[in-house]
Amino acid sequence: MSQQIQPCAYCRGTGKDRFRVMSALSTCPACHGKKCHHLTPPLVKCAHCRGSGVSPTGTRNPCLACRGKGVHHRSPKAAKCPHCLGSGTAPGNLGFYCIPCHGSGVQFTP
Repeated sequence: MSQQIQPCAYCRGTGKDRFRVMSALSTCPACHGKKCHHLTPPLVKCAHCRGSGVSPTGTRNPCLACRGKGVHHRSPKAAKCPHCLGSGTAPGNLGFYCIPCHGSGVQFTP
């Protein structure tokens, strides 16, 4: 299966740290300055960070569920996760991603 080049969601394709925490010259912690990710389709938007690549906890870190990519690789036979109901966030735990679907909001169905 061929790979698809996806711009880094965390740094918005700049290769630099989005929040310039250390310095304006710091490289992106998600793509390590490469500006993109090589991913295998099909891809679904990360439900946990809503595709932004940024942790929804407000910590200025990459999303733990998608590692800052903003997307997840999922099988064509994917359905809404019954644990988080497609939100990507663990039920009752604000800020944590859903473990069964790894924050994607979808799960493989046989």
